[in-house]
Amino acid sequence: MTGSVLLGLGIVVLLVCAAYAVVCAVRPAATALTGSSWIRAGDRHGRAALSWLTAKVAAELVLLALGAALVFTLASVFVEVLDAVVDDDDLTVIDRPVVDWLAAHRTPGLNRVVIAVTDLGGAVALTIASVAAVGYVSWRRRSVYPLALGLLTLGVAQLIVLGIKVAIGRERPNPPGQVVAETGYSFPSGHSTSSLLGFALLAWLVCMLTGNRTVWATAWLAAAGGAVLVGASRVYLGVHYPSDVLGGWTLGLTWLAVVAVAAWVWRMRAARNGAGRHSA
Repeated sequence: MTGSVLLGLGIVVLLVCAAYAVVCAVRPAATALTGSSWIRAGDRHGRAALSWLTAKVAAELVLLALGAALVFTLASVFVEVLDAVVDDDDLTVIDRPVVDWLAAHRTPGLNRVVIAVTDLGGAVALTIASVAAVGYVSWRRRSVYPLALGLLTLGVAQLIVLGIKVAIGRERPNPPGQVVAETGYSFPSGHSTSSLLGFALLAWLVCMLTGNRTVWATAWLAAAGGAVLVGASRVYLGVHYPSDVLGGWTLGLTWLAVVAVAAWVWRMRAARNGAGRHSA
């Protein structure tokens, strides 16, 4: 058990280091691009256009509409995946071949690494990391906002996943092909949904503690990489089909967009109320 935990921590360190290396590699190009004259000119024109737009239309409504459009688009993708699973067609045709191919190419050493990866997206690891991070950021900021964000991001999502699992009732791949024992229904992958949301929550909380854009980019890139690895690990271990993982990712992205829009509205209202009190 201790070896698995240490291996998982090592994977986290490697993931963060890789994300940081990528950010550092692309930062010069990004700096050159954003510092170019045509970008600066476009920014000036964009600001002028925005000033004109906000004189005609409330900026909050525009951003809210964009957020709603994003949520609708992601939800539509999830519905398409769900429809394919229910009808057992389209993308689900690759499910069994992929699971069988991976089962035929497993090795004991790789199994240990993948199990450590999948444990990072498990309930125990995510709960410990999220509670610790939420508690620390709430204490540092003297605010219940991180706590509300954590409950909304992960707590409600678990109920949504459970409800969909029961409603769809899809069976998992055959138990003899599973490296680890899992029970319950298969679609969507709870690990894929929870890890995407949990890692995103951790990245979000990191951004609340610093204004360093390099740290921001590293946190979000590491979160994305971790979510991809955990989802892929579920297919490798034979406990989920690829469509289960895809469904988990799209569901997680949809809920993350919902939370982001809700958080933005909350902060805008809080700022407006604060401005109202100061002007009174």
